[in-house]
Amino acid sequence: MKHATSTLRRARAWWRTGLLLALLGGCGGGVDSGGTGGATVTYANGPINGYGSIIVNGVRFDDNSPTLSVSDEDGPRGKDALKLGMVVEVRGSAIVTDASGARSSTATSISFSSELVGPIRLIDLTSQTLNVLGQTVEVKLATVFDETLPGGLTALAVDNIVEVYALYNAADNLYVATRIERKSPGPAQFRIRGKVSGLNTNNKTFMFGTELIDFSALAPNEVPTTLVNGAIVRVRVYPLQSGGAWTATRLRDGLDLPDNGAHAQVEGFIGNFSANGSIAQFSIGGVSIATNANTIVSPPGATLAAGLRVEVEGSFANGVLIAERVELEDDLDPPKFDLRGPIEDFNPTDLTIRVRGQVVSYASTPEYVPAGSSESNLAPGVSVEVKATLVGGNRLQATRIEFK
Repeated sequence: MKHATSTLRRARAWWRTGLLLALLGGCGGGVDSGGTGGATVTYANGPINGYGSIIVNGVRFDDNSPTLSVSDEDGPRGKDALKLGMVVEVRGSAIVTDASGARSSTATSISFSSELVGPIRLIDLTSQTLNVLGQTVEVKLATVFDETLPGGLTALAVDNIVEVYALYNAADNLYVATRIERKSPGPAQFRIRGKVSGLNTNNKTFMFGTELIDFSALAPNEVPTTLVNGAIVRVRVYPLQSGGAWTATRLRDGLDLPDNGAHAQVEGFIGNFSANGSIAQFSIGGVSIATNANTIVSPPGATLAAGLRVEVEGSFANGVLIAERVELEDDLDPPKFDLRGPIEDFNPTDLTIRVRGQVVSYASTPEYVPAGSSESNLAPGVSVEVKATLVGGNRLQATRIEFK
């Protein structure tokens, strides 16, 4: 694993995209039952939408390897720290597609980090938005709320300290929440991952939206060389402002790209979009992406544009993700989650089961598989695969239960 190169190098790589497209345009790069076109490393970036192992961008990553590393900004963590809706970076083996079309990989490392940790300044139930540390956070149907927040957004109040996992929408300068947790007691430091603007190298300040960040207390070697306007960085700040600014205690590059040649799947919102015929260039959360004449856009006939939520699959070359497939996603679609494992708890009174630590209701008569099975087959220890939708932010409703 290597960290993102300097912004200058990324910019040069971006302008070399035309050459890359010429070199890679005829490569095809489709995924077949043997894996991902020979790639030995897989990189995925997106929210967790299933357990048993973990599912990210439709790929099931086996997290049972004894050598698997799980970490966040503070260091090593256990697998039990991974939760639905967390945005993670996964590195693993080549993706294998089985006869049923299911895709899987063996994870070698999983890292996660939230976009925002800080106080709520404003809650707007009409627009389903929060203001956290001066940043606008949108709540969608697929936003997962911690189980301590029944009712989702209505369970929160101004001045609550929250941790927000999200996908950053650079086109609209907002965060689309994938998971929200309340932090009590509040942390010693707040956190933001965002796009730098208004950089003043003399005063050692920059802006995140309307918020002024003062990094003058940091030593020169504590400031990343990637700190320029438009860069994505992570910063920790003291929880009290001084002179209208947040004082930075730590500042890091906000990108951690895989090596060239890695097969990748990245989910997020299109930013910095430009197009010339079938060739488009854009970014997702700071990751530079380019399409070519062989790129498959789904659904057919769809037009790419800034602000759209997409999932991109391709391979990295010179710091640019060359897209083989771009799939548009709809935030209005009912959010779907997948849980696989033994039933840990069975409550016929409440019509719920617990799988992988998640309580799932089967009250609305889900489809049972195989044919002839029913809720009478539910019992502790029985192995199942559950397809479920999210209701109210933290209630899972089963739509299909398959007995394994």
